[in-house]
Amino acid sequence: MQYIKSGSQFRRTHSESLVETARVLAVASDGSGIPHVRYEVVFEKPNGVRPYFDGPRMLALSTFVSTYREHVSN
Repeated sequence: MQYIKSGSQFRRTHSESLVETARVLAVASDGSGIPHVRYEVVFEKPNGVRPYFDGPRMLALSTFVSTYREHVSN
């Protein structure tokens, strides 16, 4: 979890070689003290299809950690 900070990138691969990369925009706690990650994503396929960008999105920190397990960069 120490890698989850603004600018960090995480990746997961879906079926058919679809790669989803999440870039952390911010980490902050909500009014109840639950930490959340605000991030944006890009979906890419290796066959040259134009990437698709989406966001911003938000997940609880614990859900983000279990969803995006591969740390790519800071």
